[in-house]
Amino acid sequence: MKNNKLFKYVQIGIYAALIIIAITVIRIPMPSAISNSFVHPGNALVILAVLLMGFKRGTAAALIGLFVFDTMNGYIHVVHFTLLENFLVLIVVSLVYSKVFNKEDRMGHIISLGIIGALTKIVLIFGKHIINQMILGASYSAAVAMAITAMPASLFTGWVTALLVPILYLPMKRIFQRYHTIGE
Repeated sequence: MKNNKLFKYVQIGIYAALIIIAITVIRIPMPSAISNSFVHPGNALVILAVLLMGFKRGTAAALIGLFVFDTMNGYIHVVHFTLLENFLVLIVVSLVYSKVFNKEDRMGHIISLGIIGALTKIVLIFGKHIINQMILGASYSAAVAMAITAMPASLFTGWVTALLVPILYLPMKRIFQRYHTIGE
């Protein structure tokens, strides 16, 4: 039992490291008037964490990975937004997976979860940009206009997320099944 518990902690750490490495190595800067945006595969790995390790461990791995990435790369001032956004995405994806899809991992469900996760993230980021601009004193219409300028990276990352979740799910599932029970 003790070894199984230790393995779960190691698995969380390794998966968090995978997220950090993937975002660090594979990122494409995108122009934005209000943010330092870039496209990356991290959101897909965040969604896959919950599908492969279950909500508790998957959320822990995803949020640890994102926290470490943000703190190591000069984004400490927005890490709380990153963690909140992704936590909400994981709640939505997990609820749809368990309540709507009854944890059946048919490919149609996995594709849908990738799209749902990407759309949730896009909406949250858009809302965050509007709120931030209004806090800075912009009117609502000006805040929306500024938020739109920051959205190309989010839209492209959403597309990448929706594409990568179903592509990576089966190979990663095989690895997880070999070394540990899925979603425990």
